[in-house]
Amino acid sequence: MAQQSAFTGVSDSYIFDGAGGARDTLEQAILQELQIKQYPLKAGIQQMSGGGKGLLGALFATKEQCVVIDGGKTFEIIVANTTVGTYLYVEVYLNLKMGMFGAKSMSSADVFENMKRSAFYSAAQDAVESAFAKLQLKQINHGYTSIKKETSSGS
Repeated sequence: MAQQSAFTGVSDSYIFDGAGGARDTLEQAILQELQIKQYPLKAGIQQMSGGGKGLLGALFATKEQCVVIDGGKTFEIIVANTTVGTYLYVEVYLNLKMGMFGAKSMSSADVFENMKRSAFYSAAQDAVESAFAKLQLKQINHGYTSIKKETSSGS
């Protein structure tokens, strides 16, 4: 069973007009951008669970294919996307991995771990936005504010 993770409240959201069929193309473009930019980020495509806690949540939550960037033992960055008619909706999430005693706090006293999370998130966001530009996606949303959602990487 994969390690569980919890959404931190840190995310960025994008909506593109006329890109409803670009899901798979976008995922591959993001992975290519991570390689081109030579960021030391391990990334791949994984099935992610859409929420719920415990065994029932893991069994009955929806699962989606996402780009997942591994941040080591403490966090991961998830790039999820879905099609809504002719629109492509993309969200980049920062998740904290669950340890034996739950998820590490974002307000951890370890400033270097916090800096690492921020740096990885910024690099991931840069690669994602570069992929948008290379695919010439037309962004139509403005002023998004993140809200707490339940996501997990457990299967």
